[in-house]
Amino acid sequence: MTKTIDFTRPPTKKEQQKLEGRLHRLDQQAYIAQIERVRRSIGGSLPPSGLVLRSGFSYREEGIDTEASDRRAPSRKLRPPATRLISSRGAALRFALTLLAVVQTNRKPDTKARLSKLGIEIGGSSRKLGWADFLVADATDSTLGGVHITARDKRARSVRNALTILEAAGLVSVPGEPGERNRFENFVLLNERGAEAVGEAEEYRIPNSSEATFTIPAGLFEKGWLHILEDSEIALLLMVACKKDGWIDNGFLVVPADVRLRRYGIHRDAYSSARKTLEWFGLLEVEELKRHGDGKAENSELLLHRLRLVPAGFEKPAALTMIQALSDQIARA
Repeated sequence: MTKTIDFTRPPTKKEQQKLEGRLHRLDQQAYIAQIERVRRSIGGSLPPSGLVLRSGFSYREEGIDTEASDRRAPSRKLRPPATRLISSRGAALRFALTLLAVVQTNRKPDTKARLSKLGIEIGGSSRKLGWADFLVADATDSTLGGVHITARDKRARSVRNALTILEAAGLVSVPGEPGERNRFENFVLLNERGAEAVGEAEEYRIPNSSEATFTIPAGLFEKGWLHILEDSEIALLLMVACKKDGWIDNGFLVVPADVRLRRYGIHRDAYSSARKTLEWFGLLEVEELKRHGDGKAENSELLLHRLRLVPAGFEKPAALTMIQALSDQIARA
């Protein structure tokens, strides 16, 4: 088999350190075990077509009227939910998508979420499922000042933090007042477009065929990709799957920079980095026009990349695939 030549420049020292950090986190058996735990917790399988999402989760119908340049993302409150939830360390975006996956594996099409009927508590225990079981985190048991805090307690705290962010984005409704004991236990999942876009707090219902939707491959959840990709990488995958305001050229999606920024809320730096890593991981196929023989693009600032999801890539085991890809790139540094 012919080996594909990687024309991208080798990672810089700073990029190498970041890649090594990602590799170190993955190269731990406990972390991979957590990914498997989440898969079991979901309790079912998505349809072969994947998770169905309303376009408004990734795409803003009203263009962002802002002076923001492509070097800087628009204000969070102006972005669609997918990019509004982006965080370097938080779990809000991953948890939001996990909640949608749980509903779609436990409810019939066109029915409401009714999460409280599933009987899942925030923390759970070794004997009872909790929303903390749906997160993958670096948390470990620890004792500080004579107080023992379990990894489950830490994941439960991450769930509450994520729900606070989702509430601010209009994606969940949390009863009670801030600081009230157990106020998160009966949270309600709302329409993934967000209360502001919908015009009211509307309980989430699995989309029907009359709505503007797109699908993201089931392997994102079932093979563990959701838990090891960075938020910006997930957001880019969602944009390519959504396709709104782009056009198809020979099977590839083309999205103008202005649309990417003002409709999807993805600025150039995040886009450039995510595009490259997703190509390494085999989840995204990227085509550039007018490449020189050495792989450099002519007038690269003026040409638009052609992007296409690689469905087969999502079916590969996420952790092992990423470990190999990161190791290959670090070896080039």
